[in-house]
Order: sequence, then C-alpha cells, then structure tokens
Amino acid sequence: MKKIFSFMLLASLLVVACDKGGDENVKPTLKITSESTIELGIEGGTAEITYTVANGASTTVNIYETTSWLDTTVEPSKVIVTVDANDGMSPREAKITVKYYDASEEIIVKQAGKSSGDYDVEFVGKRFEGIYYEPTGSSMANYYVIISDRGVAMDGTPKAGGTYYFFDMYSATAAEDGYPLLPEGNYSYDTTNSYADLTFSEELSWYAVMGANGEYSKTDEFTSASVSVTKNRFEAVIELASGEKHHVVYEGELLTAVGYIYSTFTEDVEFAVEDATISANLYGDILEIGQQNWYIEAVKGSDLFMIEVFTPSTTSFDGIYQMLDPEAQDYTNRFIPGMIGEDGLVGTWYAKVTDGSIKGDVMAPMGDGIIRLTTSGNTLTIEYGCKDDAGNNITGKVSGALTINDMR
Repeated sequence: MKKIFSFMLLASLLVVACDKGGDENVKPTLKITSESTIELGIEGGTAEITYTVANGASTTVNIYETTSWLDTTVEPSKVIVTVDANDGMSPREAKITVKYYDASEEIIVKQAGKSSGDYDVEFVGKRFEGIYYEPTGSSMANYYVIISDRGVAMDGTPKAGGTYYFFDMYSATAAEDGYPLLPEGNYSYDTTNSYADLTFSEELSWYAVMGANGEYSKTDEFTSASVSVTKNRFEAVIELASGEKHHVVYEGELLTAVGYIYSTFTEDVEFAVEDATISANLYGDILEIGQQNWYIEAVKGSDLFMIEVFTPSTTSFDGIYQMLDPEAQDYTNRFIPGMIGEDGLVGTWYAKVTDGSIKGDVMAPMGDGIIRLTTSGNTLTIEYGCKDDAGNNITGKVSGALTINDMR
C-alpha cells in the first residue's frame, strides 16, 4: 500500500511540475490592431497606433524611434504619433518599433514632400565639404558649405569639370566637441547679409561650373533660395539670376571641418584584376614592437595597388587585415590606411599611373574595412572590402605572380 501511495504522490508531483513549467512558458504577446503603415501629408499632423497585449504584468508598451521630425506618446491601448510639417521637397520615411517584453512590431511612417515643380536642374551632390568658424562674442557660428560633384582641391578651390554650390550659413548653434555638424533647421536666403540665425548670406552664396582646364566656365548669383537641413540630408531650392531654378540635394554626414578628401571617386568602385605583377618587400620590425612591416605593390597596366601591413611573421603575410587604429596601438594584422606623406602616397591606396607617375587624377586611399592576402605557390591574391575617405565602397580582387624581397 505504501508503494502505491508513493507512486501516486510521485505522479501527482510530476503533473504539478509540468503544469507549472507550461505556465512559465506562456510568453507576453503584442498585436497591432491598426494599419502597419501611416501616411501623412506635408502639413504633418497626428495618427494613432492601436494595440492589444496579453500575458504581461502591465499594458504599457515601449516605443523606439530616433527621427527628429516625429514624436510619440503612449496611452492605454494606443500610441499617439505626432509628425512635424515637411518643409523639404522630397517625401520622407521613418520606422517606429513597438515593444512589449520580448515581442515587437514595426510601424512605417511615410510623409509626402512638397511638389517638386518644374526645375531646370535637379542636382544630386556627391561631396559635402565646408569650413566651420567659431562664434566670437555674440555673433553666430558660421558654417561655410560646398555641395559639388567633384569636391574641392587641397587649397579649397573647385576642380576642373565640376559643378559647385556655395552657401554661407549661420546658426545660433555652435559645434560641440570640435565636431562641426551643420545644425538642423530651415535656412532662409538673406539679401541684407545680417548673418542672423538660420540664414545664409547673399554675399558669399553662389553657383559655379568649372571648365575642363580649371577655369570658371559659368558663374551665377542667387536671387532667391531656401535650404532645409535634417539629419544626414541637405536640400536647397535656388533661383539664379539667369532665371534657372535648381533643386540641390545631398545625403550623407553634414560635417563642416577643415580638411581634404583625397579620393577622386564619387561613387562605389569595384575591380577584378588578374595577371598583375606583384612584389612584397619585408622591412622588418621598424617600430620595434614585435610586428613585421610588409609593403606590397601590385601593377597591371595603369592600375596600381599599394598595401602596407603589419604582422608578426617574417615568412608569411597571409591573413585578414583590419585598418590600423593609431589610438589603439594594436598593430597585429593591421593595414596602414592611405595617407599623404612628405614623399607622396603612404600606406594603402588604389591609384592610376599616368606616364609612369601618380598624378592624382584617379586615386583612392583605402580606409575602414578589411583586406585578405592569400598566397598559393608564387601567386598572391588580394581581396578588398574597404571604404575611401569619401565614404565610397572600394571592393574587388587582384591576383598575379609574386616576388618577395627581404629589405632588412
């Protein structure tokens, strides 16, 4: 009898344990009961996201959104979405994530832009450059912005064959921590040159097209203009003295810092080069840190590929290399990014050789990313997954016969 009782007790305990485990495995649920896409006009307004939840300790959801032009307020069983008016010409889109414990749903918010109208020129900028001037006394911070398709030269002058729009912009918002991003806002064209907040002056705002030999083939003044700046987007509508109406857009980081972009490319570059002549020179532990310095050069016709790496080995450089971060002081399996030294190009580059020399007509410094080196017999294969200093993707593969030289 005792055995039967013990067996029945054990069975009942097992049932209780199973039931308890089943309860613990019931997960909180979230269901969006409104549309998954919200669409609003240029004037903005409000909309609702309705939802139901279950199996949680409360009915409150968490909202994640990082767009500056909308805001959210959580109420019982719904989220109120408030969208600002769109002063830009183009439509815009944002994502809202609704979370309830581990459950989540995404809502897309779409907003129309102003009618583009009939523009004489639709210009999509490839380069955003500029100079930041700190405010002095009670004056505004000055952000001098250049939108172009070619970028400027080292001395700040336009390059041959390029199209340029110049904006002398002012804001009460000064740059923080030496990182001068152009402040967001709607800027008006100021013919009085008052240098007031959220204006750009008539005095130094203009338009230019460069000729093939670097001469100004066309210049014009603004007669009216407006600029809208949002995160990673610059948009301008300009009427020129000639009567032309231009729509100018640039998308990317709006950093106005004194500097120079060395890359001549304005879009992604991909290459596949075979039968190159490749040499690898070992210079040894030049920094006395236990890392061997290798300089590798691959040439095929006018294509030149330069790679400078550090690795512990004196016999092999095979491996995957990341870009060197000088502050980290970790040189193990790192490549030196492309730089300009006293004697010319230093580090890792892709360039074109003209008449036996690098003239800077076509070149790109290799930056953030990885490079893979693989030898098989006397053949080296170089694979690139990098970015240049203009943010273009520089990818591809180069292979060819390898010669190794010990230069120590």
